[in-house]
Amino acid sequence: MAGHLILVPTPIGNLGDLTDRAKEALAEADLVACEDTRRTGGLLKHLGIDKPLLRFDDHAGAAAFERLGLELISGRTVAYCSDAGMPGINDPGFEIARAARAAGAKVTVLPGASAVLLAVVASGLSTHAFSFWGYLPNRSEPRRTLLKKLGTEEETVVVFETPHRIHETLADLDDLLPDREIALGRELTKLHETWYRGTPAQVKTQLGSEDRGEMVLVLAGAGAKRLVTEVDTAFDGSLPDWARAYLAAAREGGMTLREAVKPLAKHLGVQASELYRIASEL
Repeated sequence: MAGHLILVPTPIGNLGDLTDRAKEALAEADLVACEDTRRTGGLLKHLGIDKPLLRFDDHAGAAAFERLGLELISGRTVAYCSDAGMPGINDPGFEIARAARAAGAKVTVLPGASAVLLAVVASGLSTHAFSFWGYLPNRSEPRRTLLKKLGTEEETVVVFETPHRIHETLADLDDLLPDREIALGRELTKLHETWYRGTPAQVKTQLGSEDRGEMVLVLAGAGAKRLVTEVDTAFDGSLPDWARAYLAAAREGGMTLREAVKPLAKHLGVQASELYRIASEL
């Protein structure tokens, strides 16, 4: 009889975000695999659940894969938890899922907390198309190289950053993409959740010397990069090149023209209906 692997999302900060289905899966599993046995052990203790734990992190060796395979081939149910958020996003969840499928086991993914989706929606930037790139590189040169690449992407971009490197990253963005609209979320879902929005220089000023808490950085797509800061002259009825580029990128990303003109009209200080009429004639 084939076993069953259940990927269980865990809270990214607020324990109240753990779903009833997640609790049931953890309570009914024969074995709980996880990135950090101490962290997941603490969660299980909080829930009053006592289960054997298997460490399965980025350095999982042959023994962990063998144990997992044996459990599943024997028809047992294994729950897998990342340290926080949705398994498979920036953690070895995809590896354990592939191993389970190779063993002929059923794989179920439960819905739940995800810092990536939360950040995209909360950022105030376009949600019609976005990409996630995990953590930025530790070293300055590779980080700047990647930021240059990300600066050319048309869709909204989401990355993770550590608190002790965030000031360097903001300085890099100010140097490489000074006009780009960004949003920085700190301590998401926790008591002191805070958002900083604007250009890299503005966000750096808002953040001040703060260097605590998990952080998620969201960058506007290349087509919208001038939207925040550039209004050269009073609107004269014709759209500047940067505004045309924004509308084109927004339409390619899935927005309707009526949706796309709303933030642009507000920025230019004109009626959305008038801007829609002008844009419709392009």
